[in-house]
Amino acid sequence: MHTPHRLARATAVAGALIATAALAAPALAAPKTRDVTCKGNANACSAVVSLAGGASNVKLRIALTDTDFALTSTTVRPASVKGAYSLSKGSFSVGGSIYTTTLNAVRSIPKGATLTLRFGVTSAAKSMSCKSVTKSISALSIARQGTKQAKGAYSCQQANAVTNTWALRFDHREQVQKFSVNDIAYRCGVIPSVTQNLQCTGGGTAIRFAGPTGH
Repeated sequence: MHTPHRLARATAVAGALIATAALAAPALAAPKTRDVTCKGNANACSAVVSLAGGASNVKLRIALTDTDFALTSTTVRPASVKGAYSLSKGSFSVGGSIYTTTLNAVRSIPKGATLTLRFGVTSAAKSMSCKSVTKSISALSIARQGTKQAKGAYSCQQANAVTNTWALRFDHREQVQKFSVNDIAYRCGVIPSVTQNLQCTGGGTAIRFAGPTGH
């Protein structure tokens, strides 16, 4: 027969175990994050992920080699595990430089099995409009020229840095035909366009904008 003291002690121990389990449950259920590097250049890159042993709600965080990429293809090796995995909730963030998706895969996938995600520039990403942060600059856009761009050249951040530099030099009556921004050399001049009357080229890009042409 249990004494009241023993029953109270047993109840306290059981309560402590339940509380510990309740605290541990969220930690066990939390999804894992796997950081992956996408290897390539400013026009395309590939990220290789191991599928061996499966995966349960693993969040893949893929660092891309440039912005404004699209996921162009996924390939698995060997082909026999093609239907044994799934990707969901894919999205781009941090200005398009990070791609995040959730991976699930069956545990029976053998050692050496891989998933390759390929990213690249699409036709829609060869040019884009940007919001100008400089008061005297409007109708700002940037386009790729050629197949290779300098690192960081194709972005609205760089387009704004270039046009802001151009505007500051113009306001101080300095020459605006040649200058460098973030170690990228640019040549600027007037172009025959109704809306965008100025263009700066450099780093494999062409930045067009509307700005003043005379003091």
